[in-house]
Amino acid sequence: MFGKVRRMNRTLTLIAYLFFTSQLFAQIYIPIDTANFSLRKEESKRYLSSSEKFIRKIQTQFKGGERAYIKENFENLYQGFNEDLLHGDYLFDERFEKTLDRIVAEIKSNNPFITSSFRFYVSKDLTLNAFSMGDSTFVINLGTFYYLENEGELAAIISHEIGHLILNHSIHTLQRNYQTVKLDSRKQLADVKSNKYNRGEKAFNRLTRILYTESGLRRVQEKEAYSVGYVLFRNTKYQHAEYINAYNLLSRYDSIIIDGLGIETIREIFTLPGLPFNEDWLKTEDFSTYDYSKYTERINSDSLKSHPELEERMAYLKLNFPELNQSAESIKPSAEFIELQKISKMEQPPCLDYQEAYGEGIYLCLSELQKDAGNIYYRKWLGIFFQKIYEARKAYTLNRYLDRVQPKEQTKSYMQFLNFMWNLKLNDLKVISEFYNS
Repeated sequence: MFGKVRRMNRTLTLIAYLFFTSQLFAQIYIPIDTANFSLRKEESKRYLSSSEKFIRKIQTQFKGGERAYIKENFENLYQGFNEDLLHGDYLFDERFEKTLDRIVAEIKSNNPFITSSFRFYVSKDLTLNAFSMGDSTFVINLGTFYYLENEGELAAIISHEIGHLILNHSIHTLQRNYQTVKLDSRKQLADVKSNKYNRGEKAFNRLTRILYTESGLRRVQEKEAYSVGYVLFRNTKYQHAEYINAYNLLSRYDSIIIDGLGIETIREIFTLPGLPFNEDWLKTEDFSTYDYSKYTERINSDSLKSHPELEERMAYLKLNFPELNQSAESIKPSAEFIELQKISKMEQPPCLDYQEAYGEGIYLCLSELQKDAGNIYYRKWLGIFFQKIYEARKAYTLNRYLDRVQPKEQTKSYMQFLNFMWNLKLNDLKVISEFYNS
């Protein structure tokens, strides 16, 4: 009995220690430095050198107008990416790089036909996603590290993107687009211009036809990449089920729903010395009289998704790879991956600040303070965001940084929050900003 009690005490001590260290991590966290322009400039030179080599390689593989079209598109892509790189859209941190390098080494060592060198960039995008740029360069959103549950799931996402590269999907897409431009633009655009009436409608119909067709082809590409990616993945040490688990999470977090903030939290956080809470701040517009039937989408968004629906995607994989029919729980993450999860979580406020999404930043801070009202890190960021909102309101530019209420697209919680924010007067914003920045 004494042994059981002692073991229980050790367990409780461990739980308390983990909770304490997690809280301490949050309280003292210092955001990743993105102000190092010299580092970005150095990386830009390396990137441009690599992209120039790829362009020269392309010029030997294609001819005529097709070569010019593909070359121009890649040059535009590289120029845009390099501008974002110099501007600070990407994070450079060896902790992420080490994990990515380790996963890529595992994939390459067990698939020896892969001889290319890859370069991964971690973007400040907070959603779960990744993509191949078609030239051994890959982008992984910071949110991927937050929403995935372990290193195996990250390996699944990376394998999938390498699959796109192996299949030359970017090149094939540009080839198809070139043929569309070459054959369709002359005839169809001339037809549109020759008609005095309904030009907009004809142009729109042409656009939707291209979009629907291209979307269907992209669905085929995604299925191909899922299959090739899984072949790469199953040769590694990672459990087969993690491939399915990763894409279940990708589907679940395909879009971030802003929800969960309670009115009582707003009352608690904004009842301040010298500024009693004003119930008028919570007044909302009555949207029940709105007639939404007249707002119809002219293009069904589902038809334009690059990823097939989850059921279709999973069914396709399980049909071709029967071992994937055996479900399994996600494995426990490594200590290194847990650290990346924590970092990606703590980088959310700095990323929203960088994106000038100050309203979303405030909502995030309030959601975290709803769980831990004394958290110094989020109280600090709440003050930073309110200062930015105050300055924007004073400069009559608030629309740039704070969403307007859109009942068709937002949750009740987020609409309540937006009404609260827009109901605050300039002096209210000033007092709140000063309090949380003191």
